[in-house]
Amino acid sequence: MDADDRPSGEGNPPAKAGGRSRSTRDFTVARAHAEADETLAAILAAAAASFREHGFAAASIDDMARRLGATKGLVYHYYRSKNELFLDVCQQGMAIDFAAVEGPASSRDRAVTRLRVMAEAHLTTMLQHIDFQHAILQAVARHLGGPATGSEGERLAEVIAARDRYEMLFRRTLAEAVAEEDLAGGTNASLTGKAFLSVLNAPVFWYREQPNETEADRSALVRELALFALRGAGAGEAIIEEEFGS
Repeated sequence: MDADDRPSGEGNPPAKAGGRSRSTRDFTVARAHAEADETLAAILAAAAASFREHGFAAASIDDMARRLGATKGLVYHYYRSKNELFLDVCQQGMAIDFAAVEGPASSRDRAVTRLRVMAEAHLTTMLQHIDFQHAILQAVARHLGGPATGSEGERLAEVIAARDRYEMLFRRTLAEAVAEEDLAGGTNASLTGKAFLSVLNAPVFWYREQPNETEADRSALVRELALFALRGAGAGEAIIEEEFGS
């Protein structure tokens, strides 16, 4: 009998019992990756909260596991050390910041409008992810305390370099707004930039979410701080009115 005359399925290898199609296997793999990503995100969030509450030295894998409602073995499945986890928390924090600000920074709006939107995006992100922002602050303190060595030093340097690039987005946009004469700026551009960023980063030192705090409460805080920062950078009342309204 020719192959073309065989009954349907004859001559083909039998399907394995319990076998799954490629699409089913692909879905299973994708779901496993998604679950792993969710677990990793949960670990980073728990670690960020622990580092914020206790500081790097006192934070423990046990405390992070408790926040997760898991065993510390789960954390060690992803991370070999607390330091490795800390640096990932910092890098995740910087990724969150860039994701919020890069879009407004590259828009075609005039510079002062971009600066206002960037400031509001940064402040909103800071309030939503304050634990990650606090970890970045700790990383800066460690960097200023003395150079680290080896792979730890390299990764810490990467965090600091990312932070510098992030701040440069604001410094550059602020300088453009001064050049467009929408901000008065000052005789010392570096000092103006530092003061502007100090206002935007201030919540990391004092913000604590309050009971019954609403989205409207946070939006009002964001607006007030952004307005204060732009006014401090030299925005006149006409610009304030245009950017923030009455």
